[in-house]
Amino acid sequence: MHFLRIGALLGGLLVVAGCSTLTPVDPQAPAPIAQATPVGASEAAADAAASRAAAPVPAPAPSPQRIDPLASLPAPTGRPPQTNAPVASLWDRIRGGFAMPPLASPLVAEKERFYLQRPDYLQRMFTRGSRYLFHIVEEIEKRGMPTELALLPFVESAMNPVALSHAQAAGLWQFIPSTGRAYNLQQDWWVDNRRDVVKSTDAALDYLQKIYAMHGNDWFLALASYNWGEGAVARAVRHNQARGLPTGYLSLKMPAETRHYVPKLMALKNILMRADELGVALPALPNRPYFVTIEKTRPIDLKLAAQFAGMSVDEFVALNPAHNRPVIAASRNNEIKLPADRIDAFMAAVERHGHANRAFATWQPHTLQPGETLDGLAQRGGIAVAELRDANDLRPGQRILPGTRILAPQRAVEDETRVERFEGPRVYELVERPAAYHRVKRRETLASIARRYGTTIANLKAWNALVKGVHAGMNLLVRPASAQTLLTTEDGDRRVVRSRSDEPRIMHAVLRREQAASEPQEQAAPAAAQPSRRARPAARHAGAQKQSAARTTAAAKKTRASASSDDAASVPSKRPAKRANKRT
Repeated sequence: MHFLRIGALLGGLLVVAGCSTLTPVDPQAPAPIAQATPVGASEAAADAAASRAAAPVPAPAPSPQRIDPLASLPAPTGRPPQTNAPVASLWDRIRGGFAMPPLASPLVAEKERFYLQRPDYLQRMFTRGSRYLFHIVEEIEKRGMPTELALLPFVESAMNPVALSHAQAAGLWQFIPSTGRAYNLQQDWWVDNRRDVVKSTDAALDYLQKIYAMHGNDWFLALASYNWGEGAVARAVRHNQARGLPTGYLSLKMPAETRHYVPKLMALKNILMRADELGVALPALPNRPYFVTIEKTRPIDLKLAAQFAGMSVDEFVALNPAHNRPVIAASRNNEIKLPADRIDAFMAAVERHGHANRAFATWQPHTLQPGETLDGLAQRGGIAVAELRDANDLRPGQRILPGTRILAPQRAVEDETRVERFEGPRVYELVERPAAYHRVKRRETLASIARRYGTTIANLKAWNALVKGVHAGMNLLVRPASAQTLLTTEDGDRRVVRSRSDEPRIMHAVLRREQAASEPQEQAAPAAAQPSRRARPAARHAGAQKQSAARTTAAAKKTRASASSDDAASVPSKRPAKRANKRT
């Protein structure tokens, strides 16, 4: 990466740190044609997805950078660094660095036809790549690697830095999480540097150099390892060696995706070499950088940074896809990238904003207070509630409770650095479940129903006030309505912190006690047709018990009927359970 120190703004807020190329792409860009891990997607499906890629991009503006020759890295085994005079077109520079031998496989011609039959897709992919390729080629040439590798992101992700496979491989170079961490690509709530073009390119080239040396300086085996895994390729080589078979790329037994992987790269190389002959109109690609990297020492709202650069938020995010949040925290990732022709306007806007003593980071930690809602918080911040939810990874429909700590825009900011200490949301939510019922079928028993719903016979009896068993056609309560308070911590740990089931156990216990108390009195009454005066109070008491039992039975039925409705799920009581029992 070339470095140029232009100077600090506003006491070290921002420093211009480097220039390279980057492609702003559509956040809804296509899935990759091939992954760093096998995903099995068809080429036709990849093409259909790629047809929804970003719109054509403007030609890059001249960069104000000066090249620092001390930034070059030692060249590994392979093609020596380019020493010829500069060329006007980056396409010519790429062609001049091709160094891999031809691949004698009919699959190469098949992949050429695949791409040539989809000229719109090919054009969009090349247009996106025109903003990335200068930086990639620069880094490849510093290391003395063949420039065919600059075409690898076309195969991996269709040059889409926000591409994500079902195997969770992300970015231009499609790093899976574990490999990304192994190559120091930070992945957390704030950033995912697998999508950072500069950092992911450095990591990819480091990895390619490693597996190139591992396989005896064979680029085809190195590329197979990048797609299939270095261990898998090494085992396939040993398998052939043990049987006296050739160990080259074309001789190994491998998955279909890996078998087609290198031919795709060779097909793109051949198309680029013969673009005029094949009628492929390559987009104009000057041999100069496209973007400038800015170092900063304080946080800044992403939307404000886009405004300073005279860009839409979508354009800015496309250039800075590693940032996950609406505020860029300097302690998490202190770099942003801007088109080279926007840097002067950006610096002037920053200076004006600073002189006006206005906040650069209005998104700050906020704890939701009782009576406060996400809708009200979003309205005060001048944003849509969907934007607030998205900023904090909150799902639509979540019942967020007071005590939740999130990021939210604030009108008055006393300490902008508070956002640097924010690790992630701490979310309390209410999760309600309605009651569930089961209609008893013939030959079903309480035991079989209890096993089916993961409960006990005792629970079924208590919930349904059962004295005997069940019979066919009975509507049985098998899961009472419940409400739980869940806590999701900053590190993503999720646990229940409060739980209450709307179980009519107390009501049924009262019912059973009333029934037990009334049964002896009901049996004794017929024995004396004319009860004595001493017996009359007992009879009146028995009648009162029967009326009380009837009222309690009616109340229990009403409770079950209410629990059957979706609206019966209750909010947890703020009173202790013992006091609730006593009150009942």
